[in-house]
Amino acid sequence: MLPVQYEAYGLRWLSQFPMPELQTVQNGTDSESVHADVHIEIADLQAHWEEWDVGRDNFVSRNGSLFFRIEDTGLFLMVQGRRIVVSPQAGADDKKVRLFVLGTCMAVIMMQRGILPLHGSAVVIDGWAYAFVGHSGAGKSTLSAALASRGYPLLTDDVVALTWDAGGRAIVSPGYPQQKLWQPSLDGFGMKEQDYATVHAEITKYAIPVQHYFHDRPVPLAAVFELDPKPEEMLKPVQLMEVAGLERLHMLCSHTFRSGLVTRQGLAQWLFETVSRLSASIQVFRITRSGSDFTAFEMADRITEHARKGVYTGQ
Repeated sequence: MLPVQYEAYGLRWLSQFPMPELQTVQNGTDSESVHADVHIEIADLQAHWEEWDVGRDNFVSRNGSLFFRIEDTGLFLMVQGRRIVVSPQAGADDKKVRLFVLGTCMAVIMMQRGILPLHGSAVVIDGWAYAFVGHSGAGKSTLSAALASRGYPLLTDDVVALTWDAGGRAIVSPGYPQQKLWQPSLDGFGMKEQDYATVHAEITKYAIPVQHYFHDRPVPLAAVFELDPKPEEMLKPVQLMEVAGLERLHMLCSHTFRSGLVTRQGLAQWLFETVSRLSASIQVFRITRSGSDFTAFEMADRITEHARKGVYTGQ
């Protein structure tokens, strides 16, 4: 099979194996068709892994490359921001292999290229990107899906790729037209799980195609919201507060996608300088919700209310 060129996170990826989640590049001239920022290859990496002699460590970084192993799935090597080499284990679930390529591997490539990957989702409101970060299960995808249902298109899910334009504004590049939702979120939206495939066989998280409300062009970033679920004893179901000072630097660092791999690659100083620049150019908020009720639409209302007031300038 000939390699296929895809586009995601502001980069072109030439892959030796199908990546159905991604959008293919609509090529123009022949010279455009051969250009790729990153090559995704399949190769047997077992001997290479043994040469590295990593012992019991499943993640190791050397000379601008990061190598890791996932039990029952495969070996993955990211080389200097230009190559992803995948060695699937025999019998491994193809969906699970792709999940690591689309997540950890691509995030590491971004780090190596100086692109900041935040762990979150983003939508477009009135020409500005609004990003939602948080730990796994905080409701990032659910909130962006609630906003999309109100007419605000999805820009990216799971990884928010940040660069800067010539004017110094933070820019979010589009990811790919898919969201991942847990069963409770499907229930909250009145969606039926039998209509969707799971992300992979081992978890009940569902892949939701979103081509009809996907925004495929870069957008300047206005604000980042940290989703912070609280215990039920909180009096107000949804609260929104601004994060200031050094706390916002800590927050942005902690919500960098696979942040532990930053230090492993010797990129801690780069991360600090990057989030400092980001913190100075946007507003940062924390949005909390209490209890187990489905509050995504109420949270969406609070965010759109602030956006309509023109609070964010992106400057």
